[in-house]
Amino acid sequence: MKHLSLAHALERLKSQRGITIADFTPDELAEFVLAAERVDNPFRDVNADAAGFPVRVCEGVYFWRLTLGASIWLDTYAEKWWSTNSDKYKQALIYALMNGRDRAAFMDLDTESAAKKAIRESLSRISATAEEVNLALDIVLRLKADTREKKSEISKASKDWAAMIRRLESQSGIKAEEWLWDRSANYVVKTYLDMHEFAEAYSGGKPSHMRDELDEAHEALNRIAVKVMRRVKESGVRS
Repeated sequence: MKHLSLAHALERLKSQRGITIADFTPDELAEFVLAAERVDNPFRDVNADAAGFPVRVCEGVYFWRLTLGASIWLDTYAEKWWSTNSDKYKQALIYALMNGRDRAAFMDLDTESAAKKAIRESLSRISATAEEVNLALDIVLRLKADTREKKSEISKASKDWAAMIRRLESQSGIKAEEWLWDRSANYVVKTYLDMHEFAEAYSGGKPSHMRDELDEAHEALNRIAVKVMRRVKESGVRS
């Protein structure tokens, strides 16, 4: 049966808390559906990320999951020039998603004028509507929040990206350039943390539970359910 987890989650909310689908805001419902789909297929995003599947925007234009190299460029330069809530930063983000696996596309973008020119040229290739672009953005950035949470968990021994990449390169044999430009930032951080937890558990350190994707999918679904219940309870207003 398709959408089995969604049906079960909605039934639990109704029977245990009296919350029905009518109580969700549109944004909450969309988030809840995506989380339930992740429970049904917990390795979908991980496998797509590892395989390097991009998100199609329109003919000839694709968004890649944000690579670490592109993410570092955004943090180092784009955030310095433009507010993260501005249209200019959104355009820089779109550029980073379009070109994230092309190191050369970022080589000379260390000035605002150079960045604006490159961004303008890249965005001119997009023939999609604003709605189509935003939909593609929503899909490709789905893991962004998880990535930011995982960044904060990195051990004190690896506070900077360079140290993390050096460790991944030395322990995996995979070149630093591939970690920076051929994998998403989310994938890199998750790999690093898994490696770190495995080393801790088997080298006399404090054992840690290596959570699998299904654990995280269930937790994500539960967090959204709790958020809806709290909003309904605190406001006393149903959507």
